[in-house]
Amino acid sequence: MALPKTHHCSACSDSAAPDTVHEDLVVGAPLSMEDLTDAQRLDRFARKYAHDGCQVREVRRVPHDCLSGYAWSVRFTENP
Repeated sequence: MALPKTHHCSACSDSAAPDTVHEDLVVGAPLSMEDLTDAQRLDRFARKYAHDGCQVREVRRVPHDCLSGYAWSVRFTENP
């Protein structure tokens, strides 16, 4: 499964502070994500996952009860 072209966060709003940190869990990202460096992974999520001026701050692998046994935690902040 490919990463989404855009991400629509229900937590983002006009009233949220610019430094509000959101965290989403991406399950089913391509296994090739594992082969990327941290900087490459961050760049890939930032280009394909960020939306509406939000900036991806951190991408890390986390355990998950899915077929591959892990998912990616994506943390981002709003930048209106």
